[in-house]
Amino acid sequence: MATLDGTGRQVNLGQGIALRAPGLRGSAEAHNVGPGSDTRAPEVDGSGPALDEALTREGFLRLRVITLDVAPAPLAPGSDIRAPISDVEGMEVSVPDLGDDVAQVLLAVDENGVVSWNFPVDTADQLAPTTRGTGASVRFIVPAFAAEPSPDDTGTNRGVFGLIGRKVLELVALPLAELVVPPLAGAAARLWESKSRIARARSFTPANYTSPDVPSLDEAEWRRLASGRSLWFVHGTFVNTPSAFRALPPDVLASLSDAYGGRVAAIDHHTLGLSPIENADLVRELVPEGLDLEVDIVCHSRGGLVSRALAGQGTDAVFDVRRIVHVASANHGTALATPSNLVPLLDRITTIVNLMPDGPAAVVEATLTSVLVVVKIIAKYGLVGIPGLAAMDSAGDFLGTFNGTELPAEQYAVAADFSPSGGWRAMAVKKVENVVMDRVFGTAANDLVVPTAGVYEGEDAMAIPEHRRLVLPRERGVYHGSFFGQPDVAAQIAGWLTG
Repeated sequence: MATLDGTGRQVNLGQGIALRAPGLRGSAEAHNVGPGSDTRAPEVDGSGPALDEALTREGFLRLRVITLDVAPAPLAPGSDIRAPISDVEGMEVSVPDLGDDVAQVLLAVDENGVVSWNFPVDTADQLAPTTRGTGASVRFIVPAFAAEPSPDDTGTNRGVFGLIGRKVLELVALPLAELVVPPLAGAAARLWESKSRIARARSFTPANYTSPDVPSLDEAEWRRLASGRSLWFVHGTFVNTPSAFRALPPDVLASLSDAYGGRVAAIDHHTLGLSPIENADLVRELVPEGLDLEVDIVCHSRGGLVSRALAGQGTDAVFDVRRIVHVASANHGTALATPSNLVPLLDRITTIVNLMPDGPAAVVEATLTSVLVVVKIIAKYGLVGIPGLAAMDSAGDFLGTFNGTELPAEQYAVAADFSPSGGWRAMAVKKVENVVMDRVFGTAANDLVVPTAGVYEGEDAMAIPEHRRLVLPRERGVYHGSFFGQPDVAAQIAGWLTG
């Protein structure tokens, strides 16, 4: 165990690991958790079963865990280290270079459960994910939060990504043989999704809507859906249908199913490798020839863009769409989808999963798997555009063209201005807000992922009138992934669709 004295001096933790942590006083210790290690004690192990399984499934190797028990100390002028993405005070971690065939990533979880993904930096302390080191070591600059955990948290509490109540750094490695993919980030994402996620249409009933084990629609089911107006659900980025909508109250879905004569279905689509128009084109191929469907749609996040493409915005219509209910849709994009903000996007999504109270395993699995794919892409290609995410870039080319075309559907919107509250470990989420959100969103209201007004405002086809909006205030504490668990939101959605 090494002692940190608040200065910027380098301390050796053994196993070739060194740490510089100006402004932090306390202790640090490195633990071997790699193959053959028996270090699985909760007080030193940096991950839970869900993360372990996801890392293994995606080909990552767990190498080391560094635990820190620290408190803030006075910082001498000019002695700080700045994290390259968030530009906050940081600490430098150096680890042995494993050679050109291995990429290393450092996952950090602070005292309150806030997660950050950290990639190697170059000699100028700038992010350089494809840098393997200078022959001896690989360097990381990690945000150096130091604070008391929230009052309802103790060091024995665990999130998906590590212990709550102490700082944990987990070093993982990815053999580059795992990244034998086409030489473009978009192609890499498409290849992974084609193997790991089914793009399809499925039934969505009160009995099966939370289950991933539902067959794709057969021709008879398509024809039944076409026998009257049907209702469709379209999910957002990183997730699938059951994980996106599982919080929807079953009684609300049952009443909607009755209202639509049991004609309710959902689209599972690829959110990383394809644009929303390409998603719609794939759905078009699924519809039996000569079949016309009149539909209403409930969509979330990126699913709003896919739904608009299905309705004929920017392409030929797949369905005859009467109404679209946008729930936190990225209709005017999000700055988090800009390539330079991909790491903050990953941090935001993984922190939400980590702090989700008793989050369903299906949500954790679907989200973690997709996040790790983006981590792989950054590790190999750096901060580059990924087609499915680039479509949500508020400064990108896709939305500028897409939003300028006509949308032949009646639209409704649900949005929220998120503020930390109550059981959501307010201190931890406030850290995410202060350190990441202020830099990404400035003073604009947002739900952690999408700007509030961007769901419904704009001088284009996406201007949704006020009487067709439900905007949840800050004191509600509703964030991007928690809309469907709100009874009034579910009731409003049902009212709009059946009114």
